[in-house]
Amino acid sequence: MSFRTWRVLAEAKGELWFDLGKMTRPSYVGKKETPENIDAMTMGQMLKLSSVADGWSVFFEVCGELMQMTEKEVDEANAAEVVRFVGWAVAELKKLNDRFARVKSSRTKEEKQAGIERLKFGPFGLVDWYAQRMGITNHDDVMGVPALRVWQCMMMDNETREFEKRLAKVYREQRK
Repeated sequence: MSFRTWRVLAEAKGELWFDLGKMTRPSYVGKKETPENIDAMTMGQMLKLSSVADGWSVFFEVCGELMQMTEKEVDEANAAEVVRFVGWAVAELKKLNDRFARVKSSRTKEEKQAGIERLKFGPFGLVDWYAQRMGITNHDDVMGVPALRVWQCMMMDNETREFEKRLAKVYREQRK
């Protein structure tokens, strides 16, 4: 059954009867081979897909971004393949977003007192930080960088910052 036919039937029924987060990756969607993982996902793709609303648009956005499929190609593809791929991709994207969320440095009492928690700038802040880190003047250039590379740099900077805090504490203790 085509995705379009399945979608029409699901809309008529008025509900979706599956859990997208528990799907496995098919080898193909239509005539296109699916990626084995999302390691090559760019920051632009990650940010765009992270903001996709629920509903039918998620199917077209995920297939469009990760497989360069048009809406017509998605509609003509096998429904099971589309749903499985999108479900798998959504679960993988959630894992990637969770990786980014886990990279946090500890906060000192003084940093908290100064209001460090108010320094949350969202997706643009992440793009801006990476652009500054790499000396990139055009923020749009960051959108083409693999998201895992940005995450790795973020993790390394965080670990370096944590080391510097520990070292400063050791020096303070020695001076006493």
